[in-house]
Parts: sequence; structure tokens; C-alpha cells
Amino acid sequence: MVCEACSAVQKTPSKRWLAEIEEIYRDYAAYSLADGAEQLVLDPITASPAKRSDVLVKKLIGSIDFPDTGRALDVGCGHGVTMAALSVVFPNWRFNGYELGEGNLPVLQKIKNFEFLYTGALTAIDSKFDLISMIHSLEHFVDPISTLCELREIVGHEGRLFVEVCNVQENPFDLLVADHLMHFSPVSLRYALNRAGFSTECESTTWVKKELSFVAIQGREENFAYSKNGSSEVERISASVAWLVKLVELARVVAQENRPFGIFGTSIAATWLSTALSGEVDFFVDEDPHRIGRNYLGKEVIGPDEVPESAVVFLALAPTLADAIARRLADYPFELISPPPI
Repeated sequence: MVCEACSAVQKTPSKRWLAEIEEIYRDYAAYSLADGAEQLVLDPITASPAKRSDVLVKKLIGSIDFPDTGRALDVGCGHGVTMAALSVVFPNWRFNGYELGEGNLPVLQKIKNFEFLYTGALTAIDSKFDLISMIHSLEHFVDPISTLCELREIVGHEGRLFVEVCNVQENPFDLLVADHLMHFSPVSLRYALNRAGFSTECESTTWVKKELSFVAIQGREENFAYSKNGSSEVERISASVAWLVKLVELARVVAQENRPFGIFGTSIAATWLSTALSGEVDFFVDEDPHRIGRNYLGKEVIGPDEVPESAVVFLALAPTLADAIARRLADYPFELISPPPI
């Protein structure tokens, strides 16, 4: 659904959707293919794979001045990769996490200066924090503005809220993620933060490709204005859905050629495309050493060096990211197939 007033894009939190995400979260394990090792993203400076948390923390401290001491809360902390990265650059800070359960507590307790893991309602947290981070977690909440309002109450007077989410305007694959309720654009995220009583201090679409990085402080922006462009957003989302259909059609044609066929990546896009192709995939290609050599969806995960020269590898990626990957892998002897433009 697309809101005609603020252009927000979201799924419908129906009883069926709520039941499905409850099933997903019951046994959820982040980065399970890599035994919890963090996903790699493309570092915009080096154009090489790097841990997302390292890239984000480097950009964060380069954009905002933080005190030497403070307390941080990572909402949706998982295995604590963000807290671990922050603990390196903030050695005198104390770190806290928030999660649905305590399953990762033994791992979190190994992080330097780890303090506490909160579970349950956000409204039950009775502390203030100098930095609250939400790295790919806001889109999972059923009522994101209420969640942001609850976080506003525990952000310190000069504290910051750091939100990282997918940018639906650059990444159509975000629409496919079952447990993502919201699909943010720069406009809708800025609007949600303002409605919850925050103003944007720093925002970027380039810290990580196809993602939004927003740092906000308490205080609603005066004279905040947004453009009512819901109709154009409907057109944009419709084009994204049509592109996903076209992507499958192109991949199916390539997969039926008499050559070994692989998909680049082992994340959301590659998983969906492999399923859509109904077993026509021979292998997956990944640059993450934690994933190479494993089996995924019944197929081997290999590195670029192991791809047969006669093979064709389909880049199941958003076009902006696919272009960068294609340039980096251009010298390999196998053929790369890029996705069509949106």
C-alpha cells in the first residue's frame, strides 16, 4: 500500500501477516549461513566488500561529534555486531542492547563494556542514552511512529538516534522481505522522524549503497514540509514490481542455456530468484569467506575464482549495486549478466 498523503510504502499488518512474522521470529537467526558472521556490503570508498557495521561506524563518527564517554543502546541488536564496532571507536562508552529475547546474551556479554540486554516493552526502559541505533530494525515494527516516540523518551538531551534502513527507491528487493512492514524512502523516513518529535541532523543515501542513513536529534523541525507525491510513488512501486517480474523472465532465459548457471550472492535477492527459477540454479557465487564452501538451498557456494570459465553468473542485485560489482569482476573469464534497468 502507498499513502497518498506522505508517500509511505508498507505492507498491511493483517492477522495473516502478524501470524507469519511471529513464525519467522520464533526461530530467527541472523546471518545463519555464515554462523552469525556479519553481512558484507560494498564500501563506497574502497569499492571492496566490508562489514556493514564497520562502514557505518566510520561514516557516523566522521559526520557527528560524539563525547568521549556515553551510553549507547542498539535496538534490534542481534549478535551485537554494531555494538562491537562502536566499542572499538568508543572505548570509554557503555553498551546496551534491545531484542525480542535473551538468546544472544552470552555473545553480547563478550563485547567490551557491555552493560545490559533489554527485552519486553521499550516503554519499560528507564535509562537515558547518548546514542540509540536502529540498524535495519525500524522497518520490522508494526507501528514505527509509536516506536520512534518511545525512543524519543529515552534519548538523552543531546543524544542522537541513528536509523539505517533499506531505500525502497533504489532497492526493489526490499518489497519481497516478508517481515518488513515499512519500505522507506528518504521522504517517508524524514516525515516519520519528524512526526515522532525528531529533526534530522545528518542524512545520506551513499554511506551504504541502496540504504538510508539518518541521524536525528530531539525536537520537531519547524515549518517541516513534505510534498504530496503519493501518485508518483505508486508509479515508482508499480515499476519496481514490474522490474522484479522482468528480472525473473531474463534469468529464466539465461538459466535454460546449455551452460553452468550461477547466482551472485546468498542474501534476499539471490534466495528469492533461486526459488523463482525452480531448481535451475547450479551454484551460488559469494565473496564472503564465511559463506564460501557451504551449501545453500541445496547448492554449493563458491568464490569468483572457482567459477568455471564456461559459466554464466546472474547478478541478482539492485542495478546501482550490480553496476559496481560488474566493474569489479570484469576481468574474470566467466560471463556476467546484469539486471535490466528499472
